[in-house]
Amino acid sequence: MALTIRDLTASDEDCWRELWKGYCEFYETDMADDVTNETWQRLLDDGIADMFSLVACDEGGNVIGFTNCVLHPITWSKSPVCYLEDLFVAPDTRNLGAGGALIEAVKKRASAEGWHRIYWKTRNDNDTARSLYDKVADLSEWVVYEMSL
Repeated sequence: MALTIRDLTASDEDCWRELWKGYCEFYETDMADDVTNETWQRLLDDGIADMFSLVACDEGGNVIGFTNCVLHPITWSKSPVCYLEDLFVAPDTRNLGAGGALIEAVKKRASAEGWHRIYWKTRNDNDTARSLYDKVADLSEWVVYEMSL
């Protein structure tokens, strides 16, 4: 299948929201509407250069996946790093290359813009995603701790 990867646009809202709903359900998260609305606005706001979203489209132009990213500075490099925060592909279109194409598009942007690194996390039991991630990136030796506030 021929895929197109492009920046998110306002006309993608219904598709993005449907995929976002599936993403949140996959992670068993009940996302508040106001958080979803704010996320959508941030991803589209040209004034917020440190957040962006790419979408994967099938041959018919239908949005079948997305990745939401956050670019931020770090103390170990003069160049920013990219946190690939969310990646989701519609279940009925998986294994067609959309996930890998989305990651590759972020990598291409990172190379063009001189970023230091791209990183992401997933659940330990997300075997489907990890089979892709193991092919395109190195598994970190770092342990992640979280503190909810």
